[in-house]
Parts: sequence; C-alpha cells; structure tokens
Amino acid sequence: MLKKIGKNVVGIANIGVPLALFAMASGGAHAFTAPAAGDLGYDIYDIVVNKGVKGPLGFVAGVAAFLFGVSRLFSNVMIGIPTIVAAVCLIKADTILQTFGMVI
Repeated sequence: MLKKIGKNVVGIANIGVPLALFAMASGGAHAFTAPAAGDLGYDIYDIVVNKGVKGPLGFVAGVAAFLFGVSRLFSNVMIGIPTIVAAVCLIKADTILQTFGMVI
C-alpha cells in the first residue's frame, strides 16, 4: 500500500514541481485595456464592444438568455443554470474582460 502511495506522490511531483517553477518564473499577467481612439483596432472594438455587447443589442440578448434560462430552470436544471450564468457573463462581458488579467 505504501509503495502504491509513494508511486502516486512521485508521479504528481514530476508534474507539479516543474509546473509550479514555470508559474513562478513567468512574468505577471496584464489586464486587457480598451484601445484609445485612433489606435489600431479601435473601430472594430467600438463596433463589437461599445455598440454591440455594451449597447442595447447585448443587453437585450443578455436579458433574453436570462429569461430563457429561468424558463428552463424548472424543466431542466442542467440547461437552466449554465444559461443563466452565460447571460450574466454577457451582460457584464466588458468588465469581465478587463478584469481577467490575461495576456492578450
């Protein structure tokens, strides 16, 4: 029994230690910032994020998805809960994107 546990610990250490060292050695994460007017890609960002996701289209889609999730919550919980979570993520997508801290 101890040999079996020892083999599992060594297997986990073979993966976990290099992964931990890589995580400590890599640089810090940087949050995504919205491009300023005149920057490359600002027009696309403006249309997709400001007018789409943060605008009335994104709000209506988020509310519709939320209501669909609530209606499915009573008949099928496995579809209702992820739909509600996705709707909330859609409504707050710009804030979520800026606070993720991912290198993009």
